[in-house]
Amino acid sequence: MIYLITAFYSEAKALIDHFGLKKLYEPSKFQIFSGDEILLIVSGEGILQAAIATTFALTKFGASDRCIALNIGICGAKEKKLSKGDVLLCNKIINHHSKKTFYPDILITHQMKEASLESFLHPVKKDTFFGEIEGDIVDMEGAGFFEAASSFLAPHNVQCIKIVYDFLAYEKIEPQEVTILVKQCMPFIENFINTLVDLNLKFCTNIFEEEKLRQIIEKLKSSLRLTASITFQLEKLLKSYIIRHENLPEEISEFFNVNVNSKKEGKQYFEKLKKLLIS
Repeated sequence: MIYLITAFYSEAKALIDHFGLKKLYEPSKFQIFSGDEILLIVSGEGILQAAIATTFALTKFGASDRCIALNIGICGAKEKKLSKGDVLLCNKIINHHSKKTFYPDILITHQMKEASLESFLHPVKKDTFFGEIEGDIVDMEGAGFFEAASSFLAPHNVQCIKIVYDFLAYEKIEPQEVTILVKQCMPFIENFINTLVDLNLKFCTNIFEEEKLRQIIEKLKSSLRLTASITFQLEKLLKSYIIRHENLPEEISEFFNVNVNSKKEGKQYFEKLKKLLIS
């Protein structure tokens, strides 16, 4: 299932039209639209609303290894190095208020520019906001969506796509203009979705590698005396490597029979292994 989360109907309309989605009369406070393997939910404005809507969708309709969740919507740009209508894939997502920072796993090539996104609880206008803005672009939903979706789905399957609407100086958002901007970006969005679907299909159909992966994780966890949290990081790194290279590096066997005497030493070996896996 591909989950699309937008804040407003004006952002959703181009997606609904393009994918031929139909309104789903499901008892909930959200507008929901569905089609072949696609479910779109209109969350409403704000970090909390985005998190609630995302959690609702993934618990109500299910989450599997192949599921993809995308937050798609407009944003404000801090600098004019970007242009109105630019479609951006977010490579860093910051919750301005909790200071939590997230780094999406971007494992595929794509045709979009990349930018860091900072989410606020309120609209940001440069003539009334005097705080520091860390992100290249700002919105009010991305961080809430990403934190919620990441609790259910594989890291590479949770992504934010934003479209530049203004430069923090808007007076009023025009719904028709928003729909047109999203419509213009549909080739980029559809291509990104198709590439992610192909990637998941390729990875999930490799059952032998999945079983082999579990055995390797247990070997490394034991030999390097890894904690639960580092073992979780290891699993993500191994899966990412397999997705990029279709197999694991031969050098990984050198870590199977290491005699580690302390957790500190194990962590040092893990850092060496990490360098190998991110190459």
